[in-house]
Amino acid sequence: MKFPNLILLFSLLTSSCNSNEIDSNSIPVNVLDVENHQMAKLLIDNPSVLLDIRTPEEVSEGYLENASFINFYDEDFIEKAGWIKKKQPIYIYCHAGGRSSKAAEMLLELGFREVYNLVGGYSKWIEDGFPVTKSVNIKRKRDKSFALQDVTNILETNKNVVLVFKTPWCLPCKKLDAVLDSFSNNRPNWKVVKINMDANKELADNYKVKSVPSILFFKNNQLFKSNIGFLNLNDLQNKIIK
Repeated sequence: MKFPNLILLFSLLTSSCNSNEIDSNSIPVNVLDVENHQMAKLLIDNPSVLLDIRTPEEVSEGYLENASFINFYDEDFIEKAGWIKKKQPIYIYCHAGGRSSKAAEMLLELGFREVYNLVGGYSKWIEDGFPVTKSVNIKRKRDKSFALQDVTNILETNKNVVLVFKTPWCLPCKKLDAVLDSFSNNRPNWKVVKINMDANKELADNYKVKSVPSILFFKNNQLFKSNIGFLNLNDLQNKIIK
């Protein structure tokens, strides 16, 4: 465990007026190994992306609340991890800490500045009695694939369109679903199109989308605004005001 870095980290946490506004440039650009109690405090004081990189079978036995999931053994692990917004902390864990240590170094290479690795992983977390969420259905139906022409037709036949690039494993994307449903009810003149980036990588490339969730706003077939990351309903509705 890297004690000097932890001392610096918690000095920054306690000296900041708002722990959610830590200057990322002050954080050492290397992996910070944290124990269970330290991870629990960070998740409360400075919530951000919590990434579970275990296999679907492992995840089905239980996971940390509010985790996003990418299997470390997936051949496109690095690509998917690269879709996560980088200007934020990222907390990572696996079963015992081996995979997460390797993955954390990969995240640094992808451009993340704040990477926190849970020492001992999920197994030590439950051994020490920290809370977990049990049972998750890891089997999902095949997601719809959109051809570029499909989206072109949607943009040409609808005056107002919101394209949302998301994934099933991204927690901010899941939270955004309820916001999008409310937006659709409140703004029936806007068509909302949800696109799974896992199944539509070429389409994402066409629109230069590199992160999830990404929200693109079109009026009369012209992109006029975009957003990377979660939006609440009020902020989402404000985005459509030119």
